[in-house]
Amino acid sequence: MESYMEPIRQYIEAHREDMIRFWEKLVNMQGSSREKEKVNRVMDFLKESFEAEGLACRLEDSQGNANVLIAVDGPDRPGRPVILSGHADTVFPEGSYPEDPFRIEDGKAYGPGVIDMKGGITIMLYAVKALHYLGYGERPVKIILVGDEEIGHTGSISSRILMEEAKGGLCAFNMEIGRPDNCLTTGRKGGVDCHVTVHGVGGHVGNDFLKGRNAIAEMAYKIPLLQNLTRYEEGVVVSVDVIHGGTVSNAVPDLCEAELDIRYNRVSDMDPICQKVREVCSRTFIEGTRTEVEFLSPMPAFEETEANHRLLDYVNGVLTKNGFPPFGSIFVGGNSDASFLAAAGVPTVCSFGVVGTGAHTKEECAVVDSLFERTKMVTAAIMEINDYEANWRK
Repeated sequence: MESYMEPIRQYIEAHREDMIRFWEKLVNMQGSSREKEKVNRVMDFLKESFEAEGLACRLEDSQGNANVLIAVDGPDRPGRPVILSGHADTVFPEGSYPEDPFRIEDGKAYGPGVIDMKGGITIMLYAVKALHYLGYGERPVKIILVGDEEIGHTGSISSRILMEEAKGGLCAFNMEIGRPDNCLTTGRKGGVDCHVTVHGVGGHVGNDFLKGRNAIAEMAYKIPLLQNLTRYEEGVVVSVDVIHGGTVSNAVPDLCEAELDIRYNRVSDMDPICQKVREVCSRTFIEGTRTEVEFLSPMPAFEETEANHRLLDYVNGVLTKNGFPPFGSIFVGGNSDASFLAAAGVPTVCSFGVVGTGAHTKEECAVVDSLFERTKMVTAAIMEINDYEANWRK
């Protein structure tokens, strides 16, 4: 099977400039997760790009945020599809950068979403192009792109669509940011945002102090109890990270709000830790106050499983015999949509995108050569994917 590698290299090397131009166009189409029309403009462009390559494409309404793009190469081929997944939104609203911000300096590309994750989308398209060049037709390749990953799909059904579309997949490569340590991610913490609101009773400190019910003081009783729910050695973290309360120094505050970040290593940890947060917040320390709790953007844990490691072992077997260094394995605290792929029962590895640093900052940059190397790797892994099903996915 190694005979495919030289044609892959030849194809990618011959299309380096085309890949960079496509990447540049994507990055220059600015738009953050909440800018629905702008992200849909990107989705329309991607649909046209994949359709031009012969993929069967459709846009699904997320019922709140940008559309979800489903693009399938070879929908009539037998067998379970290989899933390539990612997101087309960024954290930067249009105007955060000047017009046409993409640039390359000293072998690095810069711009909003250049690694997170428009480089990964470029890899998807050109891996499919390379497969066509090689005449690949073994099984379907299914691409799933959402437009609101950066906000955890709050206010949409994108995560539900992602899971439904992933079901039945043979395996999945999530094309998130490639790590500089040459590891693929085989597990991630799950996470949920929690908003706690304490309602008190306002009053003038000088004239009505006894009438007032201090919302900040009530919250102060709760904060250490919430923090103490952390069981770090078990992978559960509850962190109180933002506090808002009060207006002026001579008024008893009638409102205090806190934002919590809750993380966990296992899917089964999510409901119990959320219930413990509710129990803490249900306790009243200052009579006359009341507390509300809201959980937002729940993300299941991307559990580190034997199936994920078998997929990684398969990828490394393909890479090493074709002259690439093998990937290491890592479990990380940050979330990604790999969680939903795994929740759909699909063996998954994440962080297969371009290598870079500075995600979610104005210093975001990518190693340009990694765009070409990762495209070669993904293409090679798909070329032998029947071997994975026969010998590794057991």
